[in-house]
Amino acid sequence: MRHGFVAAFWALALTAGPAEAGRYDEPGFLSTHLVSGGVPKDGIPALTNPNFVAPNEVGYLREDDVVMGLVINGEPRAYPHNIGWWNEIVNDRIGDMSVTVSLCPLTGTGQVFNSTDSDGSQIEFGVSGLLINSNLVMYDRRDGNTLYPQMIYTAINGERAGERLELMPVVETTWAMWQRMYPATTVVEASTGWERYSGERPPYNERAYQSYPYISARGDYRDTNDFLIFLPSTNGGTLDKRFETKDMVVGLCRGGETKAYPFRAMPDGAVINDVVGDDLMVTIYHAASRTALSYFTRVDGDLLSFYAVEPQGSLPVEFVDVETGSRWNMLGEAVAGPLAGRKLDQVPAYNSMWFAWAAYWPKTRIWQGEGILSAEDISPVTAVEETFDTTPDGFALEQNFPNPFNAQTQIQYALPVAGAVRLVVYNAAGQPVRVLVDGDRPQGLYLQRWDGRDDGGAPVASGTYWCRLEMPEVGFSQVRTMSLLR
Repeated sequence: MRHGFVAAFWALALTAGPAEAGRYDEPGFLSTHLVSGGVPKDGIPALTNPNFVAPNEVGYLREDDVVMGLVINGEPRAYPHNIGWWNEIVNDRIGDMSVTVSLCPLTGTGQVFNSTDSDGSQIEFGVSGLLINSNLVMYDRRDGNTLYPQMIYTAINGERAGERLELMPVVETTWAMWQRMYPATTVVEASTGWERYSGERPPYNERAYQSYPYISARGDYRDTNDFLIFLPSTNGGTLDKRFETKDMVVGLCRGGETKAYPFRAMPDGAVINDVVGDDLMVTIYHAASRTALSYFTRVDGDLLSFYAVEPQGSLPVEFVDVETGSRWNMLGEAVAGPLAGRKLDQVPAYNSMWFAWAAYWPKTRIWQGEGILSAEDISPVTAVEETFDTTPDGFALEQNFPNPFNAQTQIQYALPVAGAVRLVVYNAAGQPVRVLVDGDRPQGLYLQRWDGRDDGGAPVASGTYWCRLEMPEVGFSQVRTMSLLR
């Protein structure tokens, strides 16, 4: 029997209550924080249905420029930040699907919304010239007045107040990486999509799109932390100092909970298993291409958990699921193993400068390093209880694995001395549902299986459960939370 044992790699802070979901449900509150961005309505010209061309037909993009990539109806398209710097919004239509691709240069937020109206027509958005927390406020061209702050994508005035747009998944990465992912991609052609402004202003040419407009004597706005044009106001005008102002994070909003994954905190090639709201997901990160992508991990009703492996394909991040041993690439595609050909659903998320994310979501959770597994952590266990032949240094009840789970989970605990032990599972009301261990045990490391059933053998319902390890004679007691998803 090997001496290594499953580490505490699923410390997911499930005991924490949901973070404040923001103030999007209080349109009146947000309306009082509108400020002029210094340009009039449509002073920044949103594009509508621009042309798309092959990569070799554009001259304004460098390999390390960032693009927002979409695949709709099987067609990959790239919307460069270079376009967003100057136009901020691209209204586009692909087949019967309309999308609005938006970039706020002052907050670094690239977001894509479903803009297909209920009758199938295209909804167009324009740049209002207003800001909240330095963030772009779009306006709805159906009535010319309804305002949508980009980061919360919720109407804050008029008859549609409180209505949220549908946030869509997007791949934000370098132009070079997007082409590796989708060699057949097309990309926005410069000087197109300007028909609305015909006769009023000339379109920007490729030379304009090669230059970033927010550079001053203070430096490049994107990475100069003390260079802010507008301070955030919804949080009282203070800056959250937990990270630098312009540090990039990928942010998730799920089930009333928000969580930020700072780029500088994530290891290169990270594969992070986590829970946000009620959703189990995995987030992957590749530093060189500035790519952070999140995926739901349920496939055919089964929940998967993942660990990183050395890549064998053309993309730089690959991972394997513990449950089937299938290999996946950074696009969420299973490329080998029992699930080959399947694809994980991408989580709608977006990147943001830290100051803006923290202003809108002041009670956001922050990723603290949890949820990273390695191949060495994974040891197949078939017995109900397995003992490892080593003497631990102290008492410990480790986080169960996998967690959340929907069939069975493993609970590891350590006893530095022999004695009477109880390991009991309780429901959220504090009632015992399963006694896993009740008796004397010698010192050692143990791995205990729980199959999600109560003492009578009946499956228990989805929810949060507590696992308590006790050795009363020495005064030891420790609790872990577990999440069961059927």
